[in-house]
Amino acid sequence: MRSVILSAGKSCFVACPGCYNYFGRTVTETSQVLRFAAGLRERFGIEKITVGGGDPLTRPDIIPLLTGLHDLGLRIHLDTVGTAFLGTARIRFMGTGAVDQVAADDVVAVSDLIGIPLDGSTDAVQQQFRRHATVASQLAVLSLLGKVGARICVNTVVHSGNSGDIAEIAGLLSGFVGIEEWQLFQFMPIGPLGHRNRERYLISEGEFQRAVAVARDNAPGHVRIAAKSAGGRKHRYLLIDSAGLVWTPEQSQAIVWHSEDANDRRHLIGNVSDADILDRLAALENAVEEVPA
Repeated sequence: MRSVILSAGKSCFVACPGCYNYFGRTVTETSQVLRFAAGLRERFGIEKITVGGGDPLTRPDIIPLLTGLHDLGLRIHLDTVGTAFLGTARIRFMGTGAVDQVAADDVVAVSDLIGIPLDGSTDAVQQQFRRHATVASQLAVLSLLGKVGARICVNTVVHSGNSGDIAEIAGLLSGFVGIEEWQLFQFMPIGPLGHRNRERYLISEGEFQRAVAVARDNAPGHVRIAAKSAGGRKHRYLLIDSAGLVWTPEQSQAIVWHSEDANDRRHLIGNVSDADILDRLAALENAVEEVPA
């Protein structure tokens, strides 16, 4: 089974011109999401779910959702900018208003790993990709999570604007003992924004691997490096948007990344509330397995 990524919220505290995701206009009821997750666990044996953006901290009942997933026996990786951990946070994308502070220790209690983005060592570099997130705010989130005992993963999207900044980013990580992993993602030019702004961020496989090598040479000794190339992530994700739509990126069957894979199309499978959604997913998985390597 592919890695399952649930978009818990329909809004975000930042605005990323290279975002690969689709934002739903509504938020599916938690009971429906939990019923779907229970079905995935029972039928496909999934053991982990990634709860990501739209930022999960914008969801009003994020703690009940995480608690319900945790009670199903799932490992939970939560990806968030983390802004609402620090206090009342303004919504910057796909919505208006603000979100009340979310207690970090409540989230840590029902999450196995918390992923925090850091895409530059200075605001000038960081905000090329992740607007409205300052380096100071991200370091403050890392510090707060460390104090409440979180297991932390730092996520960096490697693109043409920050590939020369990797050593400097590594230097910022040394003071945070709670960081266990540093994930480097090669920019993937998909989705409505990622595809539209692809020329600003595209980076070759060779450039990405050089950035990974720099990360390995400069990261603190207690931090493991995970390299996520664009080609290596093909056909690996099953995504659910906040409205409950289940989808995968529309990509060629080839193992390596092809130019045709850079598009803004998605293959819609159904909705978490559909009675036959698990059967549709089984058919999809069987079709992938039948494609020659």
